[in-house]
This record gives sequence, structure tokens and C-alpha cells, in this order.
Amino acid sequence: MKKLAAMRLPTALVAVALAVNGCANMDDKTTSAGIGAAVGCAAGAALAKLTKNDAGTACIAGAVVGGLIGYQRARSSEIQEAQATADEAVKVSGAKATPVQTQPVQVTDKQTGKTETVRAFKTFSVDIPLSQVDKPEGKAAMQKLNDYARKLAREREEEVEMNIVTAPGKGARATQVDSQVLTEEVGNGVVRRRVLSDPRVPANVQRVTIEARNPNRVSV
Repeated sequence: MKKLAAMRLPTALVAVALAVNGCANMDDKTTSAGIGAAVGCAAGAALAKLTKNDAGTACIAGAVVGGLIGYQRARSSEIQEAQATADEAVKVSGAKATPVQTQPVQVTDKQTGKTETVRAFKTFSVDIPLSQVDKPEGKAAMQKLNDYARKLAREREEEVEMNIVTAPGKGARATQVDSQVLTEEVGNGVVRRRVLSDPRVPANVQRVTIEARNPNRVSV
């Protein structure tokens, strides 16, 4: 019997490992909070076999942890990808990027009522010299910025703002002016692009800003 129990133990551990790996490798990071709950349930049920606890109770406990982990991983991944996108964009000669800014979100566990603070992506900007915008490196940088905005909108299923700003021409009004607004549906999300003129932007650059809206509080 002891030998049989020893043989079952690795199988259960493999089930837990597969569940955790499944959560880590999820593509849609917005819905990963919900999917994480299912993964957590599977992990909880596997652990129940090891500890001889009720599988249903373990499933509920695992789902709670999975949901929180899914949300945290989604936000963490967004921040890392934003930084990677900014790093790629500044490879353009003369380009500069602001630090990636985050926003605290109070995340409440629906099952336990416990609240934790999670840092979520908020915004970053990249200044690309006008002399480089139409060159291959400049176009590649804009492509990466557009791709990040689309991915963020698609995975969050929300509206993401992308502002493309240059200084006003000679004789233009010294105020921020909308010259063009374009919206692009990406899955259930939207990228809202505004082409602006703003005297606060240096005359020799195009400033691209990507910004997401975060709730102050959310339940998972």
C-alpha cells in the first residue's frame, strides 16, 4: 500500500504542475483572471488527492487563488510588455521614452472579501524625431507601438488611447488641437487614436502616448 501511495504522489504533483504551467502560458491575459480560477480549481482538486481533503472545497480554494493570480499576472505582463515596447522604440536614432507609469488598483477577492493592491499599466510616451518617422526604423517603431495598443485593447476588451502629437505649425494657435480622431475595433476592445498639435511638444519630434484606463477597485 505504501508503495502504491508513493506511485500516486508524482501523478498528483504532475497534475498540479500542468495546471500551474497552463496558467503561466495563457495567451489572453485579460481573461486570465477567470481562466486562472479554473486552473486554480484543477490545482486545488489535485492537492486534495494528496491531502485526502474534500475535492470540492479544495476546488473552491484553488479557484480563489487562481483568479487573483490571473489578474496579477495580466497586469504584470502588460507592464513588462510596455517597457519592452518602449525599449524597442528608443532604438530609433534620437528617440526618447518616458518611464512606464502604473496605477494602483484595489483588487477584492469575491470569496473572502480580502483586498490587495495591484499595480496596473497606465501610460508611457515615446518621442521620435520627425526626421526618422518615415525611415524604416521610425516606421518599425510606430508599428510596435500600434501593436502594443491593439494588444492591450483586445486583451482588456476596453478602450485604449493612442495620441500622436506634434508641435503646431508657424502661426497656429498656441493650444492643443484635435486634427483627426480615428477609432479601430480590436476584438471587443477599441484603440482610439488622436492626431494632435500641442505647443508643449518639441518642434522636431513626434510624441506617441499610449494610455489605459484603470478602475480604482475591481473584484475577481
